Amino acid sequence: MSELLLSAKNLSVRFGGVLAVNNVSFDVKRGEVFTLIGPNGAGKTTVFNLISRIYTPSTGSIEFEGQQLTAQPAHRIASLGIARTFQNIELFEQATVLHNLLIGRHTHRSTGLWREMLFTGKVRAAEIQAREKVEQVIDFLDLQHHRDSLVAGLPYGVRKVVELDAPCAPNPSCCCWTSPRPA
Repeated sequence: MSELLLSAKNLSVRFGGVLAVNNVSFDVKRGEVFTLIGPNGAGKTTVFNLISRIYTPSTGSIEFEGQQLTAQPAHRIASLGIARTFQNIELFEQATVLHNLLIGRHTHRSTGLWREMLFTGKVRAAEIQAREKVEQVIDFLDLQHHRDSLVAGLPYGVRKVVELDAPCAPNPSCCCWTSPRPA
């Protein structure tokens, strides 16, 4: 398995006459925490939008685990193992931490509507596997004491951790989070 997880080469994107990102290149190694830091308007979110395929680069390429992302449609990106969150926390506030993380896993289920409605053996097995994965995430992030708490009553920092991990609960290799530069 290659050490290189994500590689962006010579990325540029234009919106009309505005050059939003100009010739950006970087590599992210497996297991590395990589950040983009800069003032508002520097293009950080635009780079994340390029990686998640919300935008298409005018020039350059993005490779993830040996696959060209620029050749992938946006709806395939999450299934490749890339997840992202946004600056505003978006969780189900009247649900528990456990349930918010399970929702992140359920978006990737492939058991089908009828099987889900009948709760067949295949659906039960998928549910058990989803719960096991989510419990691993809860243990890894030391969220056990918040596991059954409603998200609405949690402090901002804990909510942000839950939000970061809701898309990551499906077990992606790369998770992007956009936030303005701290003052």
